Amino acid sequence: MKRGLLYAVLALGLAACAGAADGQDVEVRPFEEVQASEFVFELDPTNPSRGIFRVDTTEPMICAIVWGEDERLGNFNNSLNMAGTGIIEHDVFLPGAEPGVDYRYVVQGTTADGTLYRSEMGTFVLPEPETSKTNTDDRENLALNATVTSVSSEFSDAFAAENTADGDLATEWSSAGEGDDASITLDLGAPQEVSGFQFLTRSMTDGTAVTETYTVTVDGSETLGPFPAGNSAEPQTTDVTVIGQMFTFDVETSTGGNTGAVEIRILSG
Repeated sequence: MKRGLLYAVLALGLAACAGAADGQDVEVRPFEEVQASEFVFELDPTNPSRGIFRVDTTEPMICAIVWGEDERLGNFNNSLNMAGTGIIEHDVFLPGAEPGVDYRYVVQGTTADGTLYRSEMGTFVLPEPETSKTNTDDRENLALNATVTSVSSEFSDAFAAENTADGDLATEWSSAGEGDDASITLDLGAPQEVSGFQFLTRSMTDGTAVTETYTVTVDGSETLGPFPAGNSAEPQTTDVTVIGQMFTFDVETSTGGNTGAVEIRILSG
């Protein structure tokens, strides 16, 4: 059993055990009793490597979706907006969900009084993107061989700084709520000729965590920018002419919150 599905089963199992210890049977109620909107599945317009699941509930809930390509499911996601408390508007990223693929899902959650709710198993298919604006720059991305030497903060191990230079749009670095103060330094290992930068911002479904502009400090001295940030769907390339080894990327302006980057690309000269 995969870890996500195991966590989901354990969550319900622990609740059931608690009820049994009190001599009570735990009842799982139909999710539709607290469902205030239709289940919506859409492609993330800023990152085509993931989907978004949305639903509103009639009262604050801790809510999650378990999904996969067959009835074994295997993926477990919830809203990062919860911040440890129940919410009504549930907007959940689905990393790795691909357009055109048939997925099965179950939605489950609990209210403040401990009542458990669970949907029937359903299916969803993400729509194909209207346009494809993936990175078409054929210059070598020097950041793929770089080492992260410092970072202002990391939200968790799952949002580590190294995710900015792994070539994977399904992973990302998130700071711990630093907004305009987030920064990260990449070491190329030796001085290199650089001809451009791309900073692909992460984002949250509530509009926070979007880096709008950033600066780049080369070898601790020359600061370039600010430059406009892009995203996975629409990379923004800034052309420069510089030689350096250590490149510090600082968020200049943002929408606040857990700013960071899906990818940072340092393009060869």
